Amino acid sequence: MTSNPFIGLSLHPERVCLVEIEEGQIQAIGTRELIQPLNVETFYKEGQFFENQNETIQELYQNAGASSRELGVVLEEGMVLIKKVPLALGLEEDMLKESLRWEASQCIVSPLDEYILEYQRLPFQTSLGNPVYLVILMRKSLLEGICTLVEKSGLSLREVDVDVFSSVRALLANYDVGADETAVIVDVERQYLTFIFVRQKEYFLSHRVHLQETGSNSKLDDSNVVSTLVKELKRLIFGHRVGRGIEDLNRIFLIGGENLQKVAHELSEAVSVSLETVNPFQRVPVTLSVSQSKEFNNFPERFVAAVGITLKKIPAPA
Repeated sequence: MTSNPFIGLSLHPERVCLVEIEEGQIQAIGTRELIQPLNVETFYKEGQFFENQNETIQELYQNAGASSRELGVVLEEGMVLIKKVPLALGLEEDMLKESLRWEASQCIVSPLDEYILEYQRLPFQTSLGNPVYLVILMRKSLLEGICTLVEKSGLSLREVDVDVFSSVRALLANYDVGADETAVIVDVERQYLTFIFVRQKEYFLSHRVHLQETGSNSKLDDSNVVSTLVKELKRLIFGHRVGRGIEDLNRIFLIGGENLQKVAHELSEAVSVSLETVNPFQRVPVTLSVSQSKEFNNFPERFVAAVGITLKKIPAPA
């Protein structure tokens, strides 16, 4: 474990969240709603978007009372490309890398050289016994934008993660999810739902569905959100051979924004599976000042991704 303080900063389309950890204890937290939504489309239409956000980061840093200059940034899933790739068993390393590069090139329209490619082997196999790899692609220009943002904020970038992976890490550190269980994290946001499946205590798959606003006030009806959630969950479970229906899940975990509690109430009446809202501080020690903060007591679930990246720096809590 490192005793040096470290900041986890999650860049969400609607908010930025900050968590600082030192010697295994959360020292500071803070969040700031964004006036201009942050997404990959915004970044490429307005290429200087990150450069114009350094004041937001600096203000958040100061208001939270953070002290570390080193941080990790968590991107939301929509800013990267994630693909699961099955490959033949026994490939040599060179052939493995070449195969993964070819698979990655099939799902993008720009040259592969414009992307950073990362991969890892998952603990799953195809029906033929072949290994499954996870491929993550991020545009180099996006990373350059993040580096510029961090540098202008007077900080030093040490890690980059994606929220779906960071959220799984935070979940497993705070909740007992068995290796033989199938769980799903559902991120309930104003404009979309993201489903993150966890199997064998590992990321299994993720999927996002956009929500359609209805009515003259352009607001989403909670019952329609729940209906969409249940329908999409059934489709994913059956389509990816996770089971035959929602009842085959062991647990459903919820994270998200302002509509989360209403959706959680309606969903609890629609499904019989164990349902919980994730608290990323459940087993991670926090200081007294953090435990007394408005953010900690009112909406801890918004800090799941930011906590998740800080957990890379410490052993999983017992």
